[in-house]
Amino acid sequence: MPGYTTWKHIYKQELIQMEDEGYDISDIPVMSPDGDSVLPFPGWEAENEGEDSEKAWEAAYNRLMELEKQPLRADYPYVEPNDFEEILTAAAPAPELAPLSEEAYKKRIYGAFFGRVAAVVLGKPVECGLNADAIRSYLEGANAWPLTDYIPATSPGSDIKSREDCIYSTKGNIHFAQCDDDINYTLLALHLAETKGLDFTAADVGRNWLDNVPYHWFWCASRQAYYHMVCEVPVEQIPTLLNPWRECIDGQIRCDLWGYIAPGNLRKAALGAYKDCSFSLVKNGTYGGMFVAGCIAAALSANPTVDTILDGGLAVIPEKSRLAEMVRIVRGWYRETPDYDTVCRKIYERWGHMQFAATINNMAIVVLAILEGNMDYSRTITAAVCGGIDTDCNAGTAGSIIGAAVGIDNIDRRWYIPLEDTLKTTVACYGQVKISDIAEKIIAVEKKLREA
Repeated sequence: MPGYTTWKHIYKQELIQMEDEGYDISDIPVMSPDGDSVLPFPGWEAENEGEDSEKAWEAAYNRLMELEKQPLRADYPYVEPNDFEEILTAAAPAPELAPLSEEAYKKRIYGAFFGRVAAVVLGKPVECGLNADAIRSYLEGANAWPLTDYIPATSPGSDIKSREDCIYSTKGNIHFAQCDDDINYTLLALHLAETKGLDFTAADVGRNWLDNVPYHWFWCASRQAYYHMVCEVPVEQIPTLLNPWRECIDGQIRCDLWGYIAPGNLRKAALGAYKDCSFSLVKNGTYGGMFVAGCIAAALSANPTVDTILDGGLAVIPEKSRLAEMVRIVRGWYRETPDYDTVCRKIYERWGHMQFAATINNMAIVVLAILEGNMDYSRTITAAVCGGIDTDCNAGTAGSIIGAAVGIDNIDRRWYIPLEDTLKTTVACYGQVKISDIAEKIIAVEKKLREA
């Protein structure tokens, strides 16, 4: 079996991925003979479900992967290395960052982690494949537009449903932060930093996951990597083996910790993120984690601005990568027309073809939210949710970055008081914890590594 999904699904996702990576797929069939389906059928016989169908899709996938032996298209404009030093060499210049005092750093970390948790809770109820228009329809139907608080559990005025398993993340029902994979990742990285510092390997990342979190709490590339780790696949093969999600959002949502413990130190933040992501991702999947860590490290400086934060992220990813190009494009669109709806529509027009959990389309929403929020935490996280796609991931990332920039004193209490300082996780080594206790652990790890 191809991991946690079917050969048909893995073929479909791989076809999209290979085109984005620059392979020439012009000779690959993408439509059934009757023209009614836009699914990438490898042959008419594969329409029938069952064992024979899966064998046909497996054969089609294997034929598709032969393209990896071919060079990228001659007109492909991107240069996307996987080596850490090559990545940094190909990055933009770093902004100048002034250091924080220890007291200021503590408040910023409280802002970053409380800000991340609260924003993830905000986005959870509508993390169900909704686009920006559907999010607005839901909120208008719930008399909650414009969004200024946690999301109501129902929308009587629309036919859109929120996630039934997220009732405890809806307005009036919040007394803790629900278990969530985004927050699990932060705690997994914290445990790795507590036990290994920055001296860890890709295999350590995998073992840390297997030891602490059940398989079904991972998705996309992470679940595939977990599956392969259990099957004792050589670690160096894991990022690309049967993994069309190798550039997905997993990196973007799991590397905040590496920025938290590297205030103002872009290279240190990027190194932790790179080593973490390299277990299961390549290219823009890895760059996503590095960009977020760089943004947070830049945010944890004396006088951060939107520009220094985004420049901090760009300073640790290749200038000629698709991710860096997206950041420049979205900033340019917003500079030209500083209107959220206009830029959001352009994001969907440009990157709307991408997978729900891809890096670039989701990070575009994060960048837009940071620009629109302009250092205001509430405006930033609500903008991230209203952009749709992976709402809890995007809000959590944007909230973490801006929470780090403004600190806990500049986050409206309406976002974190309902959480009652309680975080539920499925991470065995932490379980249910106080949010403040995790913030203190992060601060302690940073101090230990700095003084080592």
